[in-house]
Amino acid sequence: MEGTAKSLGTSAPQKPITERGKTFIADDVVSIIARIAAEQIEGVHQIGESNLRGMIARLGRSKGIESDVGLKEAAVDIEVVVEYGYPIKKIAQELRAQIIESVEYMTGRSVIEVNVHVVDVYIPKTQKQAKRQLE
Repeated sequence: MEGTAKSLGTSAPQKPITERGKTFIADDVVSIIARIAAEQIEGVHQIGESNLRGMIARLGRSKGIESDVGLKEAAVDIEVVVEYGYPIKKIAQELRAQIIESVEYMTGRSVIEVNVHVVDVYIPKTQKQAKRQLE
């Protein structure tokens, strides 16, 4: 045992561990990271379409988020429903920034693009007062 440890320390320089294999990250892993990042943005009501058409379109893929991950880069497409009254351009910028930061930090992959698809606007229902209460 002693000879083995000594020979490892004094032999030729060792290759960095990163050169001894590759780390593969599933597309769904990046989609989950992107979802968590997107949920932190104020004004995002929902990720993915809110109607039946959206549910049918999502069969076989992550709900409202698609990712493509390679060994060095990643790309994300996200569908969101925004709340009425929030500026869409600002929400899209914040989504991109938050998703890029989170995915790059957690995966080490460079995010080359985040495409934001605004598919609907959520308008909160206002409570209607009964006519009796108004009189």
